[in-house]
Amino acid sequence: MSADLVSPFAVADFNADDAAVLATHLKVLADPTRLRILGLLRQQGPLRGADLVPLLGLSQPTVSHQLAILRDAGLIEDRKAGRDTVRVLCVDACVRLATLINPTGGGR
Repeated sequence: MSADLVSPFAVADFNADDAAVLATHLKVLADPTRLRILGLLRQQGPLRGADLVPLLGLSQPTVSHQLAILRDAGLIEDRKAGRDTVRVLCVDACVRLATLINPTGGGR
């Protein structure tokens, strides 16, 4: 096991609110499809739900459901792009989540 991993539970300012946010986000991230969506948005930038359907090999309603869960958790947001709505990563939320998981940044 790596000695440079740091548990957020050892940090004095890791409070009940932080724990609740982390638990909610970890539940959301526990789904492979949602992880794949986040990865695709990170790699390719803003995407429409219709763009994700063939990339994921899932139906439109399934993709829409997964996007809604990610949006409700604050990990992605909807943005207007002309007449379309695209999904983008909520960078601040992802950085906060990463900080809660490893407050030292875990740089290698």
